[in-house]
Amino acid sequence: MKKNKLDYKQYVTFINRETELNELRNFVDKEPFEILFLHGPKSSGKTTLLYKFFEQVEKEQKMDVKYLNLRKKFKGNYKDFIRIFFGIDYSRSKEDVKEKREYSLFNFFKLSVEVLKGVESGELDPFEIMEKEFIKLNQKGIKPVVIIDELQAIDHIYMNNGKDRQVVIELFNFFVAMTKESHLAHIIIASSDGYFLNTVYTDSRLKKTSKFYKVDYLPKEDVMEWLLNLEKYSKIKDYKLTREDAEKIWDVVGGSMWEINDILGDLFDKPIDEVLTLYKKKMRGLIVDYVVKPEQEDIVRLLNHFVKNDQLPKEMINSEEEKLLRDLVRNNLLYFDPTEATYYPQGRSYHWGIRLYFKRLT
Repeated sequence: MKKNKLDYKQYVTFINRETELNELRNFVDKEPFEILFLHGPKSSGKTTLLYKFFEQVEKEQKMDVKYLNLRKKFKGNYKDFIRIFFGIDYSRSKEDVKEKREYSLFNFFKLSVEVLKGVESGELDPFEIMEKEFIKLNQKGIKPVVIIDELQAIDHIYMNNGKDRQVVIELFNFFVAMTKESHLAHIIIASSDGYFLNTVYTDSRLKKTSKFYKVDYLPKEDVMEWLLNLEKYSKIKDYKLTREDAEKIWDVVGGSMWEINDILGDLFDKPIDEVLTLYKKKMRGLIVDYVVKPEQEDIVRLLNHFVKNDQLPKEMINSEEEKLLRDLVRNNLLYFDPTEATYYPQGRSYHWGIRLYFKRLT
């Protein structure tokens, strides 16, 4: 997609990630035989990495990349799921303009109006339709690649209005068939929900047919390279940061690219110490807002662990504590790494929020 030639004071940065890009390249250069699960904390750059990779690789290889970001879609029921995955091919339809405008939002696999209605009613199998599409692409010498971002967003949807199988489970079964068994398509699933991925990681069938790869925050050397060369990486010309300034930003948000961009935007009209102080107060406020719950005492006890520690292994908690930690993960205060069975604050800034919360209590 071509971008408009607009002039901004600051641009979104993509820096390094050579290790991660090589990992993705190795994955698509092999005949499909496993599902790739990209996991990592919120705003660690998984989506940006995928966009950048396929922007590069589609110029070099014959690929049909179908990218679906479920974070941006409405997911209410099975019919919504079908309309997200399947758009209408209007080259074979004479439906009115109103319907065309409505359905053009959903453009993952294209179907005729009649076929789409058959899928929605349950008369036609959506997975057979996708498989036929993959076969056609393979016969043309084109690699099919399906990328689904934040798949857990449809975790609550069941086929046949809740009277049948869970859609996510059926999707996984289909993806295993398309990769391990038929070798027809590359499948990449990205998610920041460690608990959702943990159900996959502990499923023996999926574990033997899947690869898990963590996309973490940027290391310090990449952050310092970026912050000390703002014009090169962010096209910021209005100010420069000293090494001391860059260290301060690293101390507050670490390698979280989204948060670094957010802070850089505030530096156009505020001094750095003021911006960072306000940012830490905001993170403390997020902790305060969450703690005010009926289980406040138990939540405080669990969060207190992170005042002096960066992580909490799952084996150190009981079943009741796990329920509370699961909710902390769902609300993006903590991240759960399924491959390590360990809890972490969602980045350095949340660690600051937790520490400041307890500092105010003393």
